[in-house]
Amino acid sequence: MQPGQAIGVIGPSGSGKSTLAQAITGALQPVGGSLRLYAAALDQYDPTRLGQHVGFLSQRVRLFDGTISENIARLDPEMDADSVIRAAKSAAAHEMILKLPNGYETRLRSAQSRLSGGQMQRIGLARAMCGEPPIVVLDEPNSNLDAIGTDALNAAIRSIKARKGAVIVMAHRPAAIREYDLLLVLENGAATAFGPRDDVLRKTVRNHHEMHLESNYPKSTP
Repeated sequence: MQPGQAIGVIGPSGSGKSTLAQAITGALQPVGGSLRLYAAALDQYDPTRLGQHVGFLSQRVRLFDGTISENIARLDPEMDADSVIRAAKSAAAHEMILKLPNGYETRLRSAQSRLSGGQMQRIGLARAMCGEPPIVVLDEPNSNLDAIGTDALNAAIRSIKARKGAVIVMAHRPAAIREYDLLLVLENGAATAFGPRDDVLRKTVRNHHEMHLESNYPKSTP
């Protein structure tokens, strides 16, 4: 995978998308083969150091016991406020955060029950993007997002690519398909197709013409 590219990993539930996401972030170790970042195997990186290179949004967002600002900064005391706000804006979470009782200083233990799944996902997306890691892994990032949130997700993917970051999106439904450069198809834990997006769709998806047209639709407006 090259800088500035986005790969969509698609496949049915149970095909191995989330397992692959956890392996890429270093949470799981492969029993065979290797995953390499800058030619070095992931297990050669200190976990803290690896976290600076790979941002991750899990399928089920888990927020820390702390303020929203601390959550977006991944509890890193050295992360500056400008980086936190920039990440929140990229995830379309900034205005939503400002409406909370104490803004970025709202503690999530008390506020979490008032947040919708989509709001939590936007905070999780901001956390994945904070500090501009060179690789961002998004596991089913649009599962709880409305149309505005999906537009923000597409914009976030474009912004990562524009700064020469790489994005890997595990997707069950193809809302962000227009942003993918490459597609990897998984079935039963194995790769069945990989290559340029349109080539893979042409070979593997019966209604690929409709999906291609959908991928070029203009963004919806609020």
